[in-house]
This record gives sequence, structure tokens and C-alpha cells, in this order.
Amino acid sequence: MAVAMDREAIETSPALGAEAATGLGYSKLVFLLSCVGEFIRSLGYGAIESRNDTALNIPLAIDAGLGELGRNGLLITPQFGPRVRLCKVFTDLPMEPDSPIEFGVREFCRRCKLCAESCEVGAISKDDEPTLEGPTKSNNPGALKWYIDPERCYLYWCENGASCSTCMAVCPYGKLDTR
Repeated sequence: MAVAMDREAIETSPALGAEAATGLGYSKLVFLLSCVGEFIRSLGYGAIESRNDTALNIPLAIDAGLGELGRNGLLITPQFGPRVRLCKVFTDLPMEPDSPIEFGVREFCRRCKLCAESCEVGAISKDDEPTLEGPTKSNNPGALKWYIDPERCYLYWCENGASCSTCMAVCPYGKLDTR
């Protein structure tokens, strides 16, 4: 599941307004997770709610058809671009699976590079083509994508005193709000 974050607040990044939008996104996510989990259990099925733990959210979200992977290492959704927080519920409830979608993100990111050019610490690849290898030991190689440098990201967050959402703020897909 994807929970949208406020566009105007995200656009204040790296200031605290973006941090507040992220916090509110996580709060909404926790409420959604608990409601969906309880609903599934009330139907007699098992439900294990999960935020950023237990399994990788972005690959599962791509497989579930919520969006595509962007240059910035984030899920890009058709409705909100990268301005989402992700969660999932593991369940034995029988459901029809969705399929991955494509709406041109990779081709767009290949040309755009705005997130990479705007990243204050150079944590986003400016390479023309995706690769199978990342720049740090934290990257899990083998997927064809533009890898980010999570260590640079995290160190900037520590210096800034708050997380950074600049790559979301500048992404043209992040300007979308089709609610």
C-alpha cells in the first residue's frame, strides 16, 4: 500500500516541513496498516502488518503494480510520483494478484536527471544508463537500476538534523496529485 505525502510540505526539503510531511505519512501508514490488518483478521485470516521491516517495500510495490523504480531509488507512482510511504500486510487471505505496470519512468529518468543534479551530496547517479552494480557495500547488486549512495544520504541527514526529501521535491512526477 502507498500513502501519499503532502506535496507543498515535501517541497520545503531539506527544511523541517518535509520532515513533518514524512512523519505524518508514517502516522497515516500505521493507522492504515492496523485497520487493514484487523479487517483481514475479522474475516478469519492471518495478517502481519509491516512497515520498513520484514521485506523490501519497493520491489514488492513494483510487483504489486503500484509504480516503477525511479533514478532516485524510490517508487514512482502514477498518482503521486515518489511522494509516498509504503507498507504491506502479509496474509493468507486469497486474493487476485496485480501485475507490474509501466508508464515510462525509466525512459523519463534517463533524460531528466533533475534529482541527481539537485542532490546536495551527489548520492544519486548521473549515469546515462542503469547498471547492475552499486557504488557502496550497502547496495545489493544484480538488479538493473540507477543505484544511490545510501551512506552519503544518511550522513547528510545527520548533518541536516532531519531527513532530506529534495529528490522527491524536484521530481516532475512528484508534482502530480491526482486525488
